[in-house]
Amino acid sequence: MEKEEKALQELNTLVKKRKWKNRLSVVLVVVIVIAIAVVSLGSYIRTRQTDSQENMDAMGFAQNMNGNIPKESGMVMANGTTSVGIKAVTFEIDFLEDTSLYVEKVHLANGDSVEAGDKYIKFTEESITDARKELESTALSAQLAYRSGQILDGESRLQAKYTYDTAILESQFAKQVYDNTITQLEADYAQSIKTYEKAQQEYQEYLERVQNNSFYDDYDIANLKKAYEEAKELYTERKEYWEVTDDELKNGSSETVGTAGIMTLSGSVGDGTVPNEGADEETNPQKDTKEEVESKVESGEEQTLPKEEPDKEISIPNASTEFADLSSIGRQANQDSQNERKWIIKTINLLEQEVEEAEEKYTTARKEYEAEIASAELTLQKLLNKVETAREDYTDAQISYQKQSLNAKTVYETSVARGKTAQDDYDTQLTSLKDSLDRLLDAKKEAESNLALFEALVGDGYLYTEESGTVLMLMAEEGKALVGGSMIFAYSNPELISVSVSVSQEDIAQLYVGEAASVVISDYGNYSGVIETINPISSSNSRTAVSYTVTVNLQGDVSGLDANLTASVVFGAEGPENVSFEERESGQGAMPTDKTFDGEEDKHGQSGRTDQTAHDTQN
Repeated sequence: MEKEEKALQELNTLVKKRKWKNRLSVVLVVVIVIAIAVVSLGSYIRTRQTDSQENMDAMGFAQNMNGNIPKESGMVMANGTTSVGIKAVTFEIDFLEDTSLYVEKVHLANGDSVEAGDKYIKFTEESITDARKELESTALSAQLAYRSGQILDGESRLQAKYTYDTAILESQFAKQVYDNTITQLEADYAQSIKTYEKAQQEYQEYLERVQNNSFYDDYDIANLKKAYEEAKELYTERKEYWEVTDDELKNGSSETVGTAGIMTLSGSVGDGTVPNEGADEETNPQKDTKEEVESKVESGEEQTLPKEEPDKEISIPNASTEFADLSSIGRQANQDSQNERKWIIKTINLLEQEVEEAEEKYTTARKEYEAEIASAELTLQKLLNKVETAREDYTDAQISYQKQSLNAKTVYETSVARGKTAQDDYDTQLTSLKDSLDRLLDAKKEAESNLALFEALVGDGYLYTEESGTVLMLMAEEGKALVGGSMIFAYSNPELISVSVSVSQEDIAQLYVGEAASVVISDYGNYSGVIETINPISSSNSRTAVSYTVTVNLQGDVSGLDANLTASVVFGAEGPENVSFEERESGQGAMPTDKTFDGEEDKHGQSGRTDQTAHDTQN
């Protein structure tokens, strides 16, 4: 409890101190404002008291003086008052995106005098660390992006070169490609016409066959049937004539030969030719081919045994020799009859095969004919569909030919045009790639520059003053973040002295920002200056007349000058350095005067000098 009470007391004490500090700051600001107002009011009263009787004379004097300067000389003279420069210090770190810099402590207060290099703000270490990480990450990302950009730039340059070469080649061969394309299109179109005509012809021919019932002749049914019947008739006749049994045909040979068979064979006992003894099938084979057999059969040739001659007498030498000869002749006759029978069976087999082949051809043709008749309607429909498909293909080919021809012509013209602009397109692409890479390089340099600026300004956690002066207004607060580009504080800088004068619309065209000017200040001497700003203002005496406020910054040592000093400014001349102030007072110089006034009144009725003083005080 005691610790809590003690903590509460300390907290109350801090709050009271903070309140008193805030009150003191407010009081100090109020005091400064009152002081400035008093000074301005006193200056205004003195100016009105000392200058009210001489305003008209001063205005006439200025007019006479301007009248004494020839217009063709290009010189313009005006009078005004000096003011002490007020500089606003802004926070230059305006490139942080995800983090902010928070103020931990403010080392300045309103009214403090500072020298260049003084610490005036301390940031929290955490915010400094976070900001540094963000900037380092941004710099690293920019560096990686630039490296990737370099790689991409190289690839893109190769691609651009490839595109350029391709465009040149396509331009060179565009005519040949166009001619080849047209030739191919014409060939495809001609083929579609040929296919369509062929489909029409097939349909018409088949339709005529259906209408004329020419399938019977197309399949040659009559001839095949006749050939089959003739082959079968010949087979039956020969089989019956030679008395060939089915068993013989099945076995392919005959072991025994009957009397009828022997009587129909050639080369029997009564024949004048006797085969050699011991001849068999292998030594005397029947070499007749199928064609030879068919030829013999068709010609009606038959092998028959010669008739016996009963009247012929046979001499028998002796019994033993006759018996041996008869035995030999019998064996030979038996062998010859067997060979002859084999030949007959072989012939019948060949005739049977011919019958089967003729029957198969006839049966197959008959089936195909019947199938053709049955499917004629379906075949007609298929052929008609084929015609329709070919017609559609022909129509599509015709349309495609027209389209592709136009497309080929467009491609040809485009290729030629690209070839003409290939170099310009290539150069443009290279320029674009260079710009892209330069942007990445600029982003990389900017990120590195931001990091370097951050380290230079607040790398150690502090902000330092750049110039000496007196603090007039402090905007930074402890515990709050500083926003980039916002004002931190403003202070007066006695080393900056400027003169504000009013120039008419007729003469303002001769002046420009940055132009040199000569300034004469009574009792202080001559100074050189440079035009800083030119701002238009409306005159209080006329709605149409316009004059311009020209601000001139004095150069050189201005440490002895104060605000609200009367000054004469000459534009467009080398300056009045050779004319002394005493000569001007005595009327011997180019600008004789003992006092200069700003004769132009502002809209509140104050003199230009007093209005400028009030303006300087407000700023």
